[in-house]
Amino acid sequence: MQINSNTDNNLAKVVTTVTALKKSRSYELCVNADALRFAKSYQESVKTYLESVMMDRFNKEAYFGLVLSYKYLKQYQKAIRNLSKLIKIDNQNDEYFYELGVCYLSDGKPECAIPQFVKAIVLNKENLEAQIQLAIAHELVDEADLSLMIYNKLIETNPEFLKAYYNKAAMLMGMGNFHEASKTFFQIVKRNPDYYKAYFGIALSFDKLGRYSDAIRYYKKFLELKKNSQDADFARTRVVELRNKRVKEKRQLKLV
Repeated sequence: MQINSNTDNNLAKVVTTVTALKKSRSYELCVNADALRFAKSYQESVKTYLESVMMDRFNKEAYFGLVLSYKYLKQYQKAIRNLSKLIKIDNQNDEYFYELGVCYLSDGKPECAIPQFVKAIVLNKENLEAQIQLAIAHELVDEADLSLMIYNKLIETNPEFLKAYYNKAAMLMGMGNFHEASKTFFQIVKRNPDYYKAYFGIALSFDKLGRYSDAIRYYKKFLELKKNSQDADFARTRVVELRNKRVKEKRQLKLV
């Protein structure tokens, strides 16, 4: 028995309508899940995102929201698994590879993060955060030379991207190169005199170099800008200690 064309058309309309309803419900669930995530109700958002994905296996927004919720919950393995599914749907979005790299980093696997950040940068050379994270990943696998190369390139091509200077300076401090670190911190305050973290970095660098008067000066400058920060107590204590140290040294000189 042959079904006539009118019947075929009617069936097609029914299928189209059902599909549209499914997509519409998936979209609504995704919107609700987004609202829960923005309200930091991550566990509830996960449940709602999963419902959305169950109704539409190709809902990229639901998958990505689910990934972000898992990331905030520090369930990095689940985030990684869902990012892998998402990338199978769309492998041309640099943000997906970037987040995959971040999750690998957060999960203590910088060697797995590196190729993901590279893919993100290949897709979008303007993704500066991916470049920063790539430098961090290289540092964590003891490839400091590559990290410095990335930071220097970032600074050269994006001179107003102060995060690159800060990360470079912090890395130099970790390597014990306090002189170069202080120079890099000074490059930051030259561009932004209110960048309080840079003053703290300068103070620490001078402190380590034994330049106590300069260290006191920049600890105080830092406190002027950010007296209630988490590092403020350390800075205040260190100013008192260094002042006492200088007084003691002067007394010893007089005795000599």
